[in-house]
Amino acid sequence: MLNSKQLNGLLKELTILYVEDDINSQKEVTQTLKSFCDNVMTANNGKEALDIFNTHKIKLILSDIEMPTMNGINFIKEVRKKDLMIPVIMMTAHSTNDHLINCVNLNIQAYIQKPVSFSKLKEALYKVIDYLYLTSNILVQIDSDLSYDSISGVITNKDENIKLKKKEKSLMDLLSENKNKLVTYSQIEHQVWEKYDEVMSPSALRTLVKNLRKKLPSEYLENISGLGYKLIAKM
Repeated sequence: MLNSKQLNGLLKELTILYVEDDINSQKEVTQTLKSFCDNVMTANNGKEALDIFNTHKIKLILSDIEMPTMNGINFIKEVRKKDLMIPVIMMTAHSTNDHLINCVNLNIQAYIQKPVSFSKLKEALYKVIDYLYLTSNILVQIDSDLSYDSISGVITNKDENIKLKKKEKSLMDLLSENKNKLVTYSQIEHQVWEKYDEVMSPSALRTLVKNLRKKLPSEYLENISGLGYKLIAKM
């Protein structure tokens, strides 16, 4: 189990997608979420949420069930077609109803009964972080003394902790998710540059890789000429 300091540290780095059609509730809960996490994206219904999910790197979903256009159940069904593991917290105005039965096969990590209080939200978020830590590749072991924390964006080399900048983290996330596999230039452009609505140039990529190599020993980052890069993991 993680302690509260570790839980808060991991939460702070997550990008949360919060889906709620009631604007007043959305504003209140968003403010509470931002006390835990720096990156909160909001949607008013499942359709808007699905568009955001498909175009951003979301790490956690908090969704109401009853919404217009596309309800929370159908939204999560669409999400599960692409990602079976992303943690989901569902909110409902009722303790038991037909909607909850429909959630059984959707791998929901936590439920919150409305109205959403600070304590209920905190408990659910902590539960999800424990789940994430146990089931996902948050800590990527590269070598015996070298690891990468994909949530905090920290490379640990022996006893030294090195914090990556935003684009360095985006590139390292992509490389670590595909360790010992080729990551093409087009993948890098899509996952790193398009995230910031920018166009990747060869010189900009070289500069980013150069900066990353200052923090990650160069032997672990291989350039495949004309194709892309590969993170060499020895564990």
